[in-house]
Amino acid sequence: MSLLSRFISHASPRTHSLSLSLTLISSFSSSLCRAEPISVPSQIPPHPKSVPFTLSLHAHSLQDPYHWMRNTDDPDFLNYLNQENSYAQAFMADTQSLQRTLLAEMKSRMPPKVSTPVERFGPWLYYEYIPEGKEYPVLCRRFNTEKRGWAERLLGYVKAGVGREEILLDWNEVAEKYGYVHVGQCRISPDHNFLAYTLDATGSERFMLQVKDLRNGCIIPRAPVDGVVSLAWAQDCRTLFYTIADENQRPYRVLCTKLGVGNTDDTLVFTENDSSYCVDLTSTKDGKFITVNSNSRSSSEEGLCCRCN
Repeated sequence: MSLLSRFISHASPRTHSLSLSLTLISSFSSSLCRAEPISVPSQIPPHPKSVPFTLSLHAHSLQDPYHWMRNTDDPDFLNYLNQENSYAQAFMADTQSLQRTLLAEMKSRMPPKVSTPVERFGPWLYYEYIPEGKEYPVLCRRFNTEKRGWAERLLGYVKAGVGREEILLDWNEVAEKYGYVHVGQCRISPDHNFLAYTLDATGSERFMLQVKDLRNGCIIPRAPVDGVVSLAWAQDCRTLFYTIADENQRPYRVLCTKLGVGNTDDTLVFTENDSSYCVDLTSTKDGKFITVNSNSRSSSEEGLCCRCN
């Protein structure tokens, strides 16, 4: 018996493992070689134009030939985006079936109804959920009968029905109206008759204010307000405080508006002139005061308190 045959016949387990590993690697390499080549679109990838631009920063000069893209209204920029989208669709054309399969699988793993925890506010229970097959949530409420006297329960049944769900705002209907919607803040008035909310219908992150009368479902007509960030109701249920943002998206002003007074100018309550601070509105637990908070990265101040009544 030759030395080689003796070595093979008496090989150790480690030698067998090495041989198996080499076989698997060889098989894997062969499968890669047999794999179908990736389809690449025949069109040439788009390339944006280069415009000389020098940026001076801390005594250093930086070249940014694509600075012109900051102007998102530039026709050349929009044309370039369309070219990129067209190229991406052509590049991924052979994966359409896989994309549909993955999308269906991911949707199947989502619960049919995603709901937020119920929030108790006065005699009502408020909550949101995304209806099955829909993209946006709906804001709902139902009357809470727990820990209520018989008179209160009877009044609630007359106003709202026994356990009946009341849809206050369907963001899917809003999206159908505008084509797009980004849900902002929602605030219920203390008497539960009005809903103030903010929405972005353009994708600009600039939210506009709307107020809905929950007794008849109508939007209260008023002059449009753009750039609204936070909201807070006064105790009289007719005065609404809100903050607006500047061109840098910094909330810096507090204004108040009164329902039912027409298109008169809203009253300016507070202005934060320090650009390092942002303004926010909150209500105290007892609902008697609205606090105007000025916040920076390192400090927070309550510069003003407004009596809600």
